[in-house]
Amino acid sequence: MKQLKVCLLAFLAMACSKDDASDSTQTDLLIGIWMESGSGVVGIDDGTDEFFPYDDYCTLQSRFIFNKDGSFRVETFDGTENDCFSTGVTTGTWENQGESYHFKIITDTSDTSDEGNGANITIQFPDSDTMRWIFENDSEEVDYSFEEYTRVEG
Repeated sequence: MKQLKVCLLAFLAMACSKDDASDSTQTDLLIGIWMESGSGVVGIDDGTDEFFPYDDYCTLQSRFIFNKDGSFRVETFDGTENDCFSTGVTTGTWENQGESYHFKIITDTSDTSDEGNGANITIQFPDSDTMRWIFENDSEEVDYSFEEYTRVEG
């Protein structure tokens, strides 16, 4: 769970501003409710990916909600199957910038609050119900790593 929080924080690490949401957000694949499903890496040599599905009950309860109006809300969970607890709620704004998305945190109730920070991140949609946040990798064997999300609703 801490790795997920670190990924989210890395995702939102640079500060900058957001313009008004454009009409393009109305049909954006990002819009909807997503759950974390796993992480993976893509190899440099053959381009194949290796996927590691999450199986922790509480992690799978986390939700990433991206709205048409350019706002988002993320709530993550930790604990055991019988005792899940929220690790915090993060809200902010998002904007599709063509080759990447820009996110800015407005409020963050987690222990490691990043209020006011923002970041650009590349997001791929292998299909309409799968989203991958792409992270550069310095490894000689790995082209990039990714966090994968599955559409729950929307």
